[in-house]
Amino acid sequence: MAPANISIDLARAPRLVTVFNPKNNHYYTVYQQDGDLYQSVYELDKKGRKLYDVAHKIDYVVGGELVGYSYLFQLGPWMLQAPLSFYARSKTWELSPGYVGDDLGFTRVATTGCLMCHNGQPDPIPLRDGSYKEPAFRFGETGMGCEACHGPGSLHVKEMQAKRGSILKPGEVDTSIVNPARLSPRLADDICKECHQQGDTQVVNPGKTVLDFRPGEPLTNTIAKLMLPINPEQRALANQLEARPPVAGSLEQSMEWKNSALEMSKCYQATHGQLTCGTCHSIHHPPAAGEERAAYRAACLTCHTVKSCALRVDDAKRVAAGDYCVECHMERRAIAGVAHSNDTKHRIVRYPGQPLPEVAFEQPSADLPGLLWVNRPEGMPDARVPEISQLEAYYTAARKDASLWPLWFRKLNELSKTQPDEPTVLNSLGAVALAEKKDSASAAGYFARALKQGSEEPTTFMNLATALANLGQGTQAEGVLERGVSAYPYNGQLTARLAQQYAMDGQVEKARKLVEKYRAVFPEDANVREVEKHLEGVANVDPLTAPGRSAPVTVPR
Repeated sequence: MAPANISIDLARAPRLVTVFNPKNNHYYTVYQQDGDLYQSVYELDKKGRKLYDVAHKIDYVVGGELVGYSYLFQLGPWMLQAPLSFYARSKTWELSPGYVGDDLGFTRVATTGCLMCHNGQPDPIPLRDGSYKEPAFRFGETGMGCEACHGPGSLHVKEMQAKRGSILKPGEVDTSIVNPARLSPRLADDICKECHQQGDTQVVNPGKTVLDFRPGEPLTNTIAKLMLPINPEQRALANQLEARPPVAGSLEQSMEWKNSALEMSKCYQATHGQLTCGTCHSIHHPPAAGEERAAYRAACLTCHTVKSCALRVDDAKRVAAGDYCVECHMERRAIAGVAHSNDTKHRIVRYPGQPLPEVAFEQPSADLPGLLWVNRPEGMPDARVPEISQLEAYYTAARKDASLWPLWFRKLNELSKTQPDEPTVLNSLGAVALAEKKDSASAAGYFARALKQGSEEPTTFMNLATALANLGQGTQAEGVLERGVSAYPYNGQLTARLAQQYAMDGQVEKARKLVEKYRAVFPEDANVREVEKHLEGVANVDPLTAPGRSAPVTVPR
């Protein structure tokens, strides 16, 4: 991550670039103005006239030369993503990753969980994920700094200042700072795994934030990364995907699954985990330009020999690969969900398309049915994912695999008795009461308690207001939504819902002003536009026809 608008960024858009998304009729542009980079959005009516045209100055760039660059901008303390990215391979501007399936325009918030993998020191405002203090990053550091791998450096700085010019003796260890090279393989890889290993769901432990992980500690002390198992009936498909490009929504893993892919390699299994990220990658001493092949081949030859290759020296395949191990055994494949991009697949195979090993088909343990705990701690058979974390994990995973909903309900039932005042439990009970049982009175009670216990998520405000409105308590619903909009001024769902409530309570002009204020910043927001249409030319709004009145959190039957 770096501040945008340096010369190399501006060179990527020497002239106006326009990208059209036919799914929602949005025209996005990127252009330079007075030495700054801007992105804008507009729509055309049937006569080709612009309905609106709003631009945002770009503040930060994230990414790299292998895949491409995405862009962020700030509105006060809030950090948001711009919809266009520059793709390195094609050298084109197109919709950012994720926008093809879900185009949120300029309203996608850059959460702490997003920024932490591009910037080591985001400084968020508590309980307002996506908003940051001023400056937004500790130490004014916009990239990945020393502490990302070495942990807090204050003690190290203090000791080095007190021992200026001192040099470590042979065998002496500097205990003032974490040296990943001296950690166990698992702890060393945990530093990489924080960002380079995703899951079908990952949850932060109770009382923790994503920024609480410290190098040298097990990652699982802070974050549990979990994935859906490959079921027996999916085995054939999983093996087919090893031999063909990724298919969106399939079992293919994206570029952020490097650790789990490496751990399925025979090289990893045979060395009992001694093959680590650091075997091939040196953060402080990366290969010089043009020397990458030699460096990575040398890493392979720390275990293998030149004679390990089964192909003759003059074999056409070996000659074509330039005797480069990675070319044949770690093929580059298209990245699931990212256009114009490929990445080195980190499962080391004997030949392209080699079927997955048995370890890939591991099934869940009895203590966590339905899910695999990717970063389960070593040597701790009694370790458990915290109960609240399990509830959150099952909720996220069940939206991908509906067979897990009964496990979510079962866990919620348990926690309603053992942790009845926990905000996540209260919000979940409220969602069930509102969407499943149609019991608005109970739902309002749960959500109000969740709010009192410190849950200030947008959905808590939304759901409490919906329950109150269902009970005929429109004024109280307005108050809750006003609190929500004050906390999250750029949240389109909260804004739309408050405008609806104003209109339903006979305050149409107040609703219009709220919508106009929001749409001056985000005119492309479809939800708020829909509300605006209902407000046009009417003295009041029939609550039965107001759009989006149902709760945003729904629970399946």
